[in-house]
Amino acid sequence: MSEVFGIDVSHHNGKIDWAKVAESGKKFVIMKAQYEAKSHIIDEAFEYNYTEAGKNGLARGVYIYIATASLADPVGDANALVSKLKGRKLEYGIWLDLEDNRIKHLPKTQMNDLIDVYTAIFRAVGYKVGIYCNRDWYVNVLDTAKLKKEFEFWVARYPRNDKGTYVETSKLSPKSYAKAWQYSSKGSVPGINGLVDLDVDFSGKIAEVTPPVVEIPTKPKSDIYTVGKVYTLQSNMYIRTEPNGEKVKFNKITLNARLHAVQDSEGNAVLKKGTRVTCKEVAEPGAIWMRIPSGWVCAKAASGKVFIS
Repeated sequence: MSEVFGIDVSHHNGKIDWAKVAESGKKFVIMKAQYEAKSHIIDEAFEYNYTEAGKNGLARGVYIYIATASLADPVGDANALVSKLKGRKLEYGIWLDLEDNRIKHLPKTQMNDLIDVYTAIFRAVGYKVGIYCNRDWYVNVLDTAKLKKEFEFWVARYPRNDKGTYVETSKLSPKSYAKAWQYSSKGSVPGINGLVDLDVDFSGKIAEVTPPVVEIPTKPKSDIYTVGKVYTLQSNMYIRTEPNGEKVKFNKITLNARLHAVQDSEGNAVLKKGTRVTCKEVAEPGAIWMRIPSGWVCAKAASGKVFIS
C-alpha cells in the first residue's frame, strides 16, 4: 500500500479550514488534546479540530506530551486525557510524545515503566498507542530493542535546510524502522495560516476503530482452568466483585496486585496485560469466570474469546 500524508496541529496553528486541508490530499491529523500534566487544560482548538477534521474525512489521532510534571502522577495524567476523549474515535490512535530534555536522564527501566502506565490505561479503554520521538531519542535514550516489539514509532527528523518538501529517497528517512515520519516543521498547507508540521505514514494503513475495543485473542489457548494453577492475562482487565459484578476499586485490591495494576478515571483497578494470576475458583455463568486473590476476572467470554490462558 502506498504512503499517505498528514499533519500534526495544536491551537498554535489557529483556526484551520479542514475542507481545504482535505482537498490538498492530507489523510490524517495528530492533534494536541490537552496541556501537559501541570494543568491538564484542554487544548483550545481540540474540539473544533477533532470535529471538523472528522467531517472532512481525515483519520484522527492525538499526542500527549510527557515531561517532568508527568512523573509525579502518570496515572492522573493519562486519565485526564481519557476523560477529555470521552470514548470518541481515534482512527490514528494516541501517541506518547517523548522528547523533553528534562526526562532524558531517566534510566531505561524507569522510562519503560512510565510508558507502561500510560499504555495500560489507554489500551484498557480501547485505544491504540504509539511512540513519538526524534532520532536521538530513538537511538540513544529509549529502550528501543524492547519497545519496537510492542509499539509503532513516529519519528521526527528534519533536514538542516528544511523547506517543507518530502524527499522519498532522503537518507534521513526512518522508513526502515518507523511507521511514520515527521519530515518537516516548516510546511505550507492550504487552509492553515503559517507553518505546520508535515508527516508521512509509510504503511498507508489508516485503521478505523469503531468503537474503540481492546484487542484480544480470538482462538482459545485453553478450555480448562484448574484451581491453584497460575495463568497469564492476555488483555488489560477489570476486576469484579463477583461474576458480572461491580468493578473493584484500586484501593481494595491486594498490595501485590497493585504492583501490576493501574487506576482508570473512576478509581477502578485495571490489571495489566501479561500479569500472572493464581486461580482460586472457577464459575461458568455463561462465560467462564476465575476468582483470583483480589476478586473475579472473566477468563473466557461466552463467544469463545479468551482473556486468560
